[in-house]
Formats: sequence, structure tokens, C-alpha cells
Amino acid sequence: MSHVSAIMLASAQFWFSQGLDQFTAGKDLRNIALLRCNLCQCCKIRANTNVILPGSSKDHDKKSNAETFLQKAVDHLVSAHEAMGERDADSLTWDMVSEELAATLLVLGVRRRQSSLAGSGSSHPIFLPGLRLTPGAEKEIVEPMERSCKIYESLGTAHARHQAAAAHYQLAMYFSKVWTCQRDEQKTRDKLAAAFKHFGLAHQYFFLNAKGNESTFIVLSLDFSNLYAAVSGEECLGKALGISLDTKEAFSLDAISAAFERLKPSDLRDWFNNMSTLSENVESRIMKLLLSLTKLEKDNNSKLKKDSPHSEKYKGMYREVLTHKMKSKIEIDGSTHLKEQ
Repeated sequence: MSHVSAIMLASAQFWFSQGLDQFTAGKDLRNIALLRCNLCQCCKIRANTNVILPGSSKDHDKKSNAETFLQKAVDHLVSAHEAMGERDADSLTWDMVSEELAATLLVLGVRRRQSSLAGSGSSHPIFLPGLRLTPGAEKEIVEPMERSCKIYESLGTAHARHQAAAAHYQLAMYFSKVWTCQRDEQKTRDKLAAAFKHFGLAHQYFFLNAKGNESTFIVLSLDFSNLYAAVSGEECLGKALGISLDTKEAFSLDAISAAFERLKPSDLRDWFNNMSTLSENVESRIMKLLLSLTKLEKDNNSKLKKDSPHSEKYKGMYREVLTHKMKSKIEIDGSTHLKEQ
């Protein structure tokens, strides 16, 4: 942020604070809440830009970082609710503050997770016990996101339901990383159960609302599938495969038609490029899962008597996928050859 912008932000904060003092003295609840929201936005700008305001210490600002400003933003919104007392005082303003509070809490929780866990953008678990967080550090990550979920679920709007699912997804990402580095079996089971719970809630929403959310649904499904695969065993691998196959709805003709209707031509090209990349990821995941299941199936069959029925379910599926992949490659190579002529 430029020096001029920093000065303007400092000025805005000053006048918002001055106005807050006046409206607090006059007990104007709506304007108190609105000014708290404005001050919250100032804090979020500082969190996102790490701006150094005139008169502040550069070293102190570096040390306090984005999380401090996000916490201040949360505090402003909590104070707005406290000033109003209850929703009946002004339901419209209360809900506006609630939605902003839920969004800020979610960002705060995700930011803390990112700063505490290396590579937390991935759902791959952590295996080193030394990276296990203390109960206090875990609470600082989980509690804001859980509060965000509860607030969004209480609002009940379509947008809030979407955001609640997003919050469950972020919680699932956290628990899916830490379940493998717990100090005892019970803790491991608890974290794994929490990961499955939050993934399940997020997946349920995006499965029913995949249209317009195709990328999110596919990436979430791949992460959810990865969790099942990490647990291992034929049952879990089968569920991982099922979740991966469910993404077919995001690649359906209906999804493509809907994309044509809602997107501009330039955005449509980006959508197709993104979906093409994601389709390759899904195909790769399905191939790996089928290969693992085929090996398990073969091992199980080897333990059976010759006259006993042998299952070749996954072997057949694996062959079908390989055949489809080879045909697709031939068709693509043929198209490329005709274009070159």
C-alpha cells in the first residue's frame, strides 16, 4: 500500500472512531454497529496489506502481523453485537454484523491454520509428532471456524448455507492434516472422525449444489477421497472411488450448458481450461484407486478355493478405464494430425 493510501486509511480510522464515540454517547445502536463494521474493514485492509500507518512502529507491525488485525476486526464486530444486545433491536443490522463476523472468523481461522501448519493448502496429513500443535494452539485455529459455522447456519440464507459448507471444508482440511500425529489412539480417532464429519457436511452441500460450484466440488471431492484412501483397506478405498466417481455430475452436459448460460466468453474459456485440468486429476485418482482395489481383489481371490466364486469387479472397471483412456488418446492424436494437414 502506498504512503498516501496509508494516510487515508489512518484518517478513515480516526474519523470512524470519533463518530463511534459520538453515537455511543447518544446510544444510536444502528450507527454504532455500522461504524464498528467500518472499523472492522479498516483492520481487514491492514491484515491483507500489512500497511504501516503513520506514527506506528514498523517492527511492532511486523511482529503483530495479519492475525492481530483480524482479531481486532472480530473484536469490533463482537462489540457491535454487545452494543445492540439482541437481534430484536434491529434484525437487519444484527444479521449484517453476524454475516461479517462469520466471514472474518473464518478468515482468521484459516490464516492461523496456514501459519501453524506447513503446506496446509493440501489435505495430505502430517506424520511428524514434533509438528503436533498444543491444545491451546489448536483451539485458536478451530474455535473461530466453528463459530463461523454456527453463525452461518443460524442465518439460514442461501448464501449463508454456502459459506457454512465452505467453513466445514476448511475445518475438514485442518483435521485431515493432524489426525496422523496425535499422542494416542483415542485422539487419533477423534481427529479422524472430525475430518470425516466436516468433509461429509461440506460434500453433502456441494454435491447438491455442484452447478456453478464445479471446481470447488471437484477439489473437495478429491480431498475427501484422499482422506478415505489414507485410512486404507478395501472398504475405505471403495468409498474413495465412489466419491471420485460422483464428480461426473460436474462434467455433465447439464453443467456445461449451465456454464454457457452464466459465463462470458472469456470466462468460459477459463472454465473449460480449469475443468480440463481437473478432469485429468480425477482420472488419475480413479486409475490409482482402481489399481489398488484390483490388487486387493486379486489377493482376496488367491485365498479362495478354485471352485469358489471369484470377484473381478474392480479388474473389469480398471480394464474399461484403460480402454477409454486409450481410445481418447487415439481420437485426440487423430484430431491433431488432421489439423496439421
